[in-house]
Parts: sequence; structure tokens; C-alpha cells
Amino acid sequence: MLATTLTLINCEIKTEKKDDTSPLIAAALASRGSGTVATATGTGTGTGTGTGTGTGTGTGTGTGTGTGTAATYTIGGTITGLTASGLVLQNNSADDLTVSSGAATFTFSTKVTSTYAVTVKTQPTGLNCIVSSGTGTASAAVTSVSLACGSDGSVWTARTLPNANWISVAYGNGVFAAIANSSASAASSTDGITWTARTLPSSQSWIAVAFGNGVFVAVVSGAANGARSTDGITWSATTLPSASAWTSVAYGNGVFVTVVGGVASTIAATSPDGTTWTARTLPSSQTWKAVTYGNGVFVAIANGPSNAAATSPDGITWTARTLPSSSNWQSVTSGNGVFVAVTGGPNNVAATSPDGITWTARTLPSSQWWSSVAYGNGVFATVTTSGGSNVAATSPDGITWTARTLPSSSNWSSVTYGNGIFATVAGSSTVGATSP
Repeated sequence: MLATTLTLINCEIKTEKKDDTSPLIAAALASRGSGTVATATGTGTGTGTGTGTGTGTGTGTGTGTGTGTAATYTIGGTITGLTASGLVLQNNSADDLTVSSGAATFTFSTKVTSTYAVTVKTQPTGLNCIVSSGTGTASAAVTSVSLACGSDGSVWTARTLPNANWISVAYGNGVFAAIANSSASAASSTDGITWTARTLPSSQSWIAVAFGNGVFVAVVSGAANGARSTDGITWSATTLPSASAWTSVAYGNGVFVTVVGGVASTIAATSPDGTTWTARTLPSSQTWKAVTYGNGVFVAIANGPSNAAATSPDGITWTARTLPSSSNWQSVTSGNGVFVAVTGGPNNVAATSPDGITWTARTLPSSQWWSSVAYGNGVFATVTTSGGSNVAATSPDGITWTARTLPSSSNWSSVTYGNGIFATVAGSSTVGATSP
């Protein structure tokens, strides 16, 4: 039999029925004492399988960048009347383009991605070019810009005046001065482009204005009222010899001359300064319409219709003359050694004279109410009125006339020349125009 020792510490032993015949086990059961239990640790490995289910949610953001090439377009158009060199165009205030004489088209070298604005940087020698359809936003190649080029009186640009019934305009002392009918309205401009409202001494049927001897002089139809101004800005009242239908005024040979129209009359008047007036007598009773000075002589014409004219070296002594036909003669001017007269009616009648004595019939481009004629820079220019018209005409000699187009259909009442441009005004409107 083997000798064995068992120590029990703090341990309760539960027993099942065993073979208690062993003396060792029997002794342990009988003692039921306390003791320690030794423990042991170990490692092991194993394998297993399993299945499962589940749900979930999620969010996310993202950014991105990229590069590309924008579409570009050429800008160009057409040109008419470019018979001289020196024209320089710009697009968007840059990209200078010099255009040769005789060119009919143009295209800028620099393409654009969106907006364009074509302007004239430098005008050609002796010509004026006006841009039309010159601004916009390009979405394809642009070929619709147009330039119309011409000499004085051939191409006109619209201008804006204060609103009034403009009846007459004159130039002198570096200033354009315009007066209006049936009001006290006047206006002045140094360039014919920007106009400033001025005030005449009283509200009257102002009819005509002229410049001479450093002063502007205006007359009234149907009253003895007149006005004078040294600068076209400040006006002072004057008095004419009678309350008559004064219709036109001109300066020459140191004197202002005005004549009466509206009704048949022999009345005229002269003044050295536009302030002191003296009554004069015309050679016959006519509806005198206009007066001018040139070649050392005053010339007056009548309408009605009538073929009457008159000449005077000094505005005092007058001699009857005869126009080529009995017509509604409206306006007369002098330039380049020739007098030119035009008619209303409407008709296409004009006349020229080297001296105001012998007259020759001429033909205007169309039958119109030609209202006013002026001379400047080697060109005669005439405009039309009554019912609204955009017709004008120019001539180098008063003989051969070319039709021109004004910026709008208006009652163009008066045209004058000064500071290198023609300026015209229209009745009952804010409308004016200049050329070139």
C-alpha cells in the first residue's frame, strides 16, 4: 500500500458515496479541517463559427475644381465713305486699329469673350466717321458694327438741348446761341454738343438771332422787343423801331439789319450795336423772309410766294432784285463768293448768285420744306422742316446738291456753322444735331 498525505485548507469538501474502504479517505473525512488549495493556469486554442445581421446610416460631402478655356469672338463691321487716311478705331478703349483709306470692312485683331464697344479714336483727315451698332455682348463673331464717313454736312450726330420750340441758332465768340419761339427760353454751347439753358428777357415770339461785332442780337415777330448778349448767356432787353413781324436779322459792314415778314411790308431797321435801332425802307411791299450779308452787300428775299429780292451795301439804301421764280423763299446765306437761297413749299427750288443781283435757278435733291441754309468749311448745308423730316442736303458750290440724312425726323428750323462744325436745332423738342 502506498503512503499518501492530503492537506485541506479552508475548503469544504462535499462528498458523494465513495469507496470509503480506503483508510486514507476515511481519515480525511473524519477530520474535516482547513488548508490551502493549489491552483494551476494554462492556455488553449479553439475554433468556432457564427452568423449575424445589422443596419447602418452615413453622410458625406465633397468639393472639386477645374480649369477650361472661354470662347472668344472677333469684332468687326463695314465702312462707307472712307476716302481719306488717318482713321483709328478702338474696341473697349484699347486695341488700336488703323484703317486705310478706301477700306470697306474692318476687324480687330484682339478677340473678346463678352462685351465690346467700338469707338473712333482719331478721325480721318477732313472727314467725320460715325459709329452705329458699336456696343453689345458677343456670342458669336460680330460683323454688324458700321461706320459712315463723310465731309462736313454729310454725316450728322444727334445732340440734346433743353426742351423748347427752338427757332434759330447762331455762332460767335466761341459760343453757339439758340433761341426759342413763344417762350423766354434760350440755350448756349461751346461745342454744339453740350447745351445749357439760358433765359431771354421776356416770353415772346422770338424768331431770329445773329452774331456780329462781339454781340448776339435777337428779334421778335409781332412786337418791338429785341435782346442782345455778349456771351449767349446773359441777355438784356432792347427795343426796335416798331411792333412789327420782324422775321430775320443779319450782320455785316459794321451794322445789324432786320426785315419784316408775315405780312406785306417795306419795313426794315439797322443798328450798329443791337441796342439803338433806326427804321429803314425796303424797295417794295413784300413778305420779306430772310436777310444775309456777303461780298460787301446785304441781300433780302421774300416769300408769299414771290420772286422779289433786294440788295443794299449798308442796310439803308435798297435796290429791288428778281429771283428766278415766284416761290416760298425761306432762307439765304453767303459763302465762297456766292449767295445761295432755298425755298419751302414744298419744292426742290434753289438759286445762286455771285452778287445778289443776277440769280440762277438750281435744283435741290427732293421736294421738301427747306427751312434754313448755312455755309462753312467749303460746304453749303440746308435742312428741312414742317411735319417732321430727316432730310438735309449739301453742296460745295450751291449748284450740285447731295441728299443727306439727319439723325431723326423733326422740324429742323435753323442751321449755322462755327467752331469747325455745323449745328442745327429743331422746333418743339430737345432735338439738335452736329456735323461732323
